[in-house]
Amino acid sequence: MKLSMVLSTAMLLVVLAGCSGAMKGVIRRDARRIEITYTDTRVGKAILQTVLPGGERFEGKLTKPGDPASTTGATAGAAALNFEAVDGIRGNAEAVLVGDRGDFMKCRLRLSDTIIGLSGGGSGICQLTDGRVIDVFF
Repeated sequence: MKLSMVLSTAMLLVVLAGCSGAMKGVIRRDARRIEITYTDTRVGKAILQTVLPGGERFEGKLTKPGDPASTTGATAGAAALNFEAVDGIRGNAEAVLVGDRGDFMKCRLRLSDTIIGLSGGGSGICQLTDGRVIDVFF
């Protein structure tokens, strides 16, 4: 009985500790590759970061669509913009990343397993303020 409690506690700590990794992206316009790194903060939540070929750094939070806790100044600022490539697809996770030069990147992802999160794999799409689209695979 004590062994099962120890194993259960250990598994819970691993899940709560989260993990980190990287997603691969390809910018459609010029086929340039990027990497979007992530750090899971808890089940269903993560911090995403990337640097585009031009040097602009982006960071934002991944959440479930419609999660009221995900509403931030970034999502409010991006809401007024047109991200029709992203808005036209379905997904079970989304993010708004803010660039250090004032641009936005909106992403919608389809996680293969919502419990495991990003480390479970999936695909998605991101769109930048200037209209460029990035296909994402993880």
